[in-house]
Amino acid sequence: MRAASFAPAPAAVSDALTDREEQTLQLIAAGNSNKQIARELGISDGTVKIYVRSLLRKFHLHSRLQLASWVHRHKGVASTVSKAAVGPASVAGLINDLPVLIYRGDNARTWYMDYVSEGCLQLTGYSAEYLTRDPAHSFGSLILAEYADYVWYCVQCALLKHEPFQLRYRICCADGRVKEVCETGIGVYSPSGEVLGVEGAIFEVAG
Repeated sequence: MRAASFAPAPAAVSDALTDREEQTLQLIAAGNSNKQIARELGISDGTVKIYVRSLLRKFHLHSRLQLASWVHRHKGVASTVSKAAVGPASVAGLINDLPVLIYRGDNARTWYMDYVSEGCLQLTGYSAEYLTRDPAHSFGSLILAEYADYVWYCVQCALLKHEPFQLRYRICCADGRVKEVCETGIGVYSPSGEVLGVEGAIFEVAG
């Protein structure tokens, strides 16, 4: 899959990107997996992982989905972003302003998340602190009971194949309202292929 064309990352990023990091960033934004990026650039999966970790560090972000969101948010206007506008706090702010819950967490039926973007408040009525402070307040507790097995099964099937997952289900919000949401995510794997967790994005399905 070829990367979409967009303005290169601004020189205002705290550390300048190398050519390979820039290419990797474009391919991440286009939705490519590490294996697809490796084939496209003619490098190993391990080298791609090094570039991804470097990009996350330079952009002060937590996941490749956040990298993709940042890129698409700045498509065509990245060159106008000032140095102050891409520091750790402001980049995180751009992500948190999106009406979407971006997460990274455990692959467990409780779906405990160790990172949640501030967009979770708009989506669920619960703060990021509430959903990450105590496993008893995990995102899994918001999923309606009739969808719990379906969500678990779909995610596990995708992880076994090392494929992305996308599914729809309903959650109960803090104010008692029920919302239909769409979740898209990927597994986080060790070098040996062991599932370490999951990361992705959850947003409300328009009625």
